Amino acid sequence: MKKSILILMAAIMVVFTACSKSDTKTSEVDKTYPPMVKVDGTTYTDTGYENAMVTCGTADGEIKTSVDGKSMPENNDESNFGTGYGYQVWEKGYINVEIEGRWILFRDVELKDDGQIPKWVAHFTAKVINTEEDSIMVEATEIEDGFYFKDLLTKPISLSIENLKNEKDGKTTTEGLEGKTVEVYFGGEIKNTEPESSVPINLEKIYRIEVK
Repeated sequence: MKKSILILMAAIMVVFTACSKSDTKTSEVDKTYPPMVKVDGTTYTDTGYENAMVTCGTADGEIKTSVDGKSMPENNDESNFGTGYGYQVWEKGYINVEIEGRWILFRDVELKDDGQIPKWVAHFTAKVINTEEDSIMVEATEIEDGFYFKDLLTKPISLSIENLKNEKDGKTTTEGLEGKTVEVYFGGEIKNTEPESSVPINLEKIYRIEVK
């Protein structure tokens, strides 16, 4: 009887081990990497941010070969999301890749991601002039000279609070923000900039709103 129990337990262990190995293999196969490119021996990964300081549309090179999203690129001028994309070498540790007409920042995978948004991403300092439950209205007070939109943000700007860094009881809130100073990071199109229109400016994509 005792021998039968031992045999049964051993069989269960074999089945459990086999299942574990199978799950591990499935997990490895299903792993998908973020968009990556390899240029001049360095692998870069998509930061998700648009570079707003690119003034020259000339590419330094082009992505010529591709692997699927379950792999990292191994050869120069290769990506894991397709071919035909132009790229520009940027400051150390970064390059720009032109995707759908916009220059997207890619960062060297060896660089530590400290959670800070790169300085070349569009941003401005603003004063909150009005708040709603799900949005805030601001006026730009300071914009760096290098940004193309310096002369566009001349009237109130309406911002959704999806990426607002201001919480109370674990929830994002606009409470107490009126009169405060914020830093706004954004990308994409700037809409309703006509000075004669009373419609507030709208920003296509808000990356982050930080309260100063």
